[in-house]
Amino acid sequence: MGFLNFWKNEKHSLEPSNSDSSQQLDLFRKAEIAHRKRSTGATVFRRFTGTIDANGGDADGIRDSIQAETQELFDCDVADLYRETGGTPNDRSTLPSIVQDTYMANETLASFELDRQVGTIGGESQEEVNDKIVSSVRQTSKETRRKWLPW
Repeated sequence: MGFLNFWKNEKHSLEPSNSDSSQQLDLFRKAEIAHRKRSTGATVFRRFTGTIDANGGDADGIRDSIQAETQELFDCDVADLYRETGGTPNDRSTLPSIVQDTYMANETLASFELDRQVGTIGGESQEEVNDKIVSSVRQTSKETRRKWLPW
C-alpha cells in the first residue's frame, strides 16, 4: 500500500479529534492548523540540499534526489503528493504533518549518509555525479520506508 492510499484510509485517525460538538469554530481551526503546522523542516531541507551540494551535486541533482526520495517514501511523484494531500506546490509547510515528519526523518538520515560520502562521490560528468547522489538518496529512502513507515 502506498502512502496516498494510507493517507486516504487513515486520514481521520491522524487528524485532531473534534468530539465535543460545542467547541467554538476558532478552536477547531486552531486544531486544523496544528495538524498542518510549520515544522523545522526548512532547516533539515537546507542541510539535505547542502550535503548534495557538498558532494558536487547541482540543481538537477537536488531536483532528482527529491523526486527519488518522494517516489520511494510515498510511492508517488512530488506533484501527486501535493495534489492528493491538498498541499500548495513547493511549500512543504502546507503538507500534512506526517509527510513533513517523514521528509525530515529521511532527509536527516540521507544527509548523514551523504556527509559520510563527501569527497568520495566522483564522476566523469555532472550527470554521473548527480546519478550517484540520487542513488544514495534513493537507497536511504527505501530503507526508511521499509524499516520505519506504516505504509
